[in-house]
Amino acid sequence: MHGGESGPWRGALAVVLLAVAQILVVFDTAVFAVGLPLIQAHRHLSFSGLTWLLSVYSVCFAALPVLAGALGRAFGHRRVLMGGFALSSLAAAAPALSLSASVLLASRAVQGVAAAVITAGALALIDATHPAGRDRDRALNVHFAVVACATPAVLLPCTMLLDSVRTEDTVFWVQAVAGGVLLLLTPVALAETAPVPGARTRVAGAALAVVPLGFLAWFADRLGDKSVSVTTVMAIAVGAALVPSVLGWLGRGERVPALLARLYRERSAFGAYTVVALLAAGLAGAVLVLTIALQLLGGLSPMQVGWALLSAVAGVVLGCLVLPVLAARVGLAGTVAGACVVAAAGFVLLSLPGASYRFADVLLPLLLIAFGCGVLALPAGFARSGSGALPQELNSSRQFGAGLGASLFVGVIAVAQQRTTGTSLPVLKAYKAIMAGGIRDCFALGTALCLTAALVALVALPRHGGRTTGPEPDLSGGAPAGTAGSPGSSAR
Repeated sequence: MHGGESGPWRGALAVVLLAVAQILVVFDTAVFAVGLPLIQAHRHLSFSGLTWLLSVYSVCFAALPVLAGALGRAFGHRRVLMGGFALSSLAAAAPALSLSASVLLASRAVQGVAAAVITAGALALIDATHPAGRDRDRALNVHFAVVACATPAVLLPCTMLLDSVRTEDTVFWVQAVAGGVLLLLTPVALAETAPVPGARTRVAGAALAVVPLGFLAWFADRLGDKSVSVTTVMAIAVGAALVPSVLGWLGRGERVPALLARLYRERSAFGAYTVVALLAAGLAGAVLVLTIALQLLGGLSPMQVGWALLSAVAGVVLGCLVLPVLAARVGLAGTVAGACVVAAAGFVLLSLPGASYRFADVLLPLLLIAFGCGVLALPAGFARSGSGALPQELNSSRQFGAGLGASLFVGVIAVAQQRTTGTSLPVLKAYKAIMAGGIRDCFALGTALCLTAALVALVALPRHGGRTTGPEPDLSGGAPAGTAGSPGSSAR
């Protein structure tokens, strides 16, 4: 059922609800990151305990997108989305009712699963409530713009909430209630999608994809938590981002998830998905590490961190305005590669030996990073340019990349934390010096991710210019002909 069948109000309501759902996912991540000191004090956790809480969420979020999409095609995306809201509410309420560290850890794992399910179902349901063409393209662009802007934009309200309540339990209850409200509104705003014939036979193959994707995110965290060279971590990070595409070699089988099959068959699709994964890894890691660096080394309060990271919103908005125009004139490959280089320049500024992590010093670098990562807000642009990339599958790539990046960056910070023990220098001075080195290593990793994305874009993406309004004659709703942009379009 599309929005045209029930009036435009339902289509608009669907976009709003799905955008709020994505903000709920981002809120869960952002408020947890800025609230770590509060959680550590109230729950009596060690630093390693905190890193476990971050890592388990990232691993689950990275591993589940392919399976969540397959379940939606098999049983209906709205039903699966509602299951995600229910999981999110239950997982948020559990630590509010118990001070146990084990309960909190289990809650974070379930929240990661819920976030993956909610994020994966959103785009399919936009398809279900918007007819193919400009309406769907507009809805997709709005949704991805919200996704790209949400993390830095939500940080300030998160810090204001934490400053006012001074207890993480209130935050958990806010999440639980918000998830419950969205669960009740979903049947009103969203139409159910019909199960795709034969989709249930592919659920098992999608479940198998959870194993390598989850292992990669876990291994990234495990490797980062060891005293290996930063160059090695960079190589593993880039290699891991390419693995889903390599897994596409299995795409000749009929039971393999369509995303992996597509990566095997189409070079331009491989390029689009890989670029999105690499940039998402860099952006997720950058926001996480900057949240720590600004408080630890810059001496900023959580509220000031929220204000500082708002420059990323301006960068993403600027990217959304400029990049489509450039892509229409100079081609997708050159535009995306150039955006990746701009983001890399921002990471370079943050990784310099004399870099200072004070309020004014991070505004320009973060603006550059966010502008380059504005590519993440252009799903319909990828499709219209002939890249063959479906927005739903780009979303899966973004989820995997964000989870991978968070795991890697958390691991690198954990190594720096371990090195702060047993020093002969004054404790505070030694601590800050060593942590500054680890933070610079993270930003060097972000530079490598962005430059690799630029290289992949030049090699794999179309070089010709593409139109920026309306679908091409051979496209359906921003999807290549023959793969109609319906919720089940990615099934073979």
